[in-house]
Amino acid sequence: MLQQRFPGLVFWFGTRTGAWWALIPPPAGWRLVEAADPEQLTQAIIKAQSWPWPAPRQGARWILGIGRCR
Repeated sequence: MLQQRFPGLVFWFGTRTGAWWALIPPPAGWRLVEAADPEQLTQAIIKAQSWPWPAPRQGARWILGIGRCR
């Protein structure tokens, strides 16, 4: 379904993360988008201009070099 709606983009389900992923080319350059399900991934692609997706939780901080929020 995603491939038909957005031809040329790359999609996959992360078996370790349990999340859906897409590699999208917004004007600022290629980036990864993560979502809980295909419907949320569709919304993230449509709203690619609004970064980050999803919006960070209140109080969350990105830990450089570790790649996770705490």
